[in-house]
Amino acid sequence: MRIIIEESGMRFGEYEDDQIFEIEKSAQYTKNLRQNGIKCCEFILQRGKKLYFIEAKSSCPRQIAGSIPTGEKERKLLAYQKFVQEIVSKMRHTLLLYGNILLKRYSQEGIPANLANADLSDTIIHLILVINPQNGIWKPEPELQDDLRQHLKEEIKIWKIKSLLVINAQTAREKHFII
Repeated sequence: MRIIIEESGMRFGEYEDDQIFEIEKSAQYTKNLRQNGIKCCEFILQRGKKLYFIEAKSSCPRQIAGSIPTGEKERKLLAYQKFVQEIVSKMRHTLLLYGNILLKRYSQEGIPANLANADLSDTIIHLILVINPQNGIWKPEPELQDDLRQHLKEEIKIWKIKSLLVINAQTAREKHFII
């Protein structure tokens, strides 16, 4: 069966049902963790020996620009920092929950067998943030990607994560994440 995931104005897919684990909709997350402040990415996608943890957003606050009045700078900086922290929490919590599912500390219900029981020791892990603003115009800011990498540096080392990418919808389409 082919799966399409609609999120943040984008259509991710079409994926085979054994390629995808919609962790944000999973019973492991919704019944036990969401109400306790735990956050999750949208889904985990397996393509061959690659595992993608994908989060989608329809907006992204910009870092402060020099010409903004002081009062606005503080507000914009706080919004940006809150956004970064939210993405960091989602990626961190998703990695932790997935690891605990693999350890069978949480049920493996709803997770394809190849994502639950396979030897993933040589699997390459990527963290992906796709941003698709309503006006459709957004260029990834290197500072955002750098800030996320800095906040997740321990997880990147522990999990041997190959890359953390912040991309727009156009790049996501080119990489065949969205249709």
